[in-house]
Amino acid sequence: MSIYVVRPFEGREPGMSPTLKWGLGALVGLPLMCCGCGGMWFRGQFPHEEALARVVNHRQVVQTLGAPVSGSFFFSGKTQARGEAAVAEMEIALSGSKQDGVLQVKAVQTSKVWGFSRLRVMARDGKMVDVVGGF
Repeated sequence: MSIYVVRPFEGREPGMSPTLKWGLGALVGLPLMCCGCGGMWFRGQFPHEEALARVVNHRQVVQTLGAPVSGSFFFSGKTQARGEAAVAEMEIALSGSKQDGVLQVKAVQTSKVWGFSRLRVMARDGKMVDVVGGF
């Protein structure tokens, strides 16, 4: 019968293990990355939430995609901001009980208020619903 003594830190320099370093890096880095992007969103730099609020209960959108309609938290597009003015173009994935679609957004922000020049839903089957002016 042999007895082995395990010394986990023998031969290593004192300090944190690589696993612990990666774990701490993720715990610190991930919130910083999210707050960097999310902070802009919460300051009103993106019209994402307001655009979805206008679309998810729109009668024609609900008929086309099927109730309930929900939008993705993530989006693609671009935004440019200067002071309190901003311009945004984005696409947000939508899903409904019948089919999925994409919300196309063009918006301009002045005095911290977003105005939409385009809120258009393109359904997977090719049907288009123009929401601007029909809320």
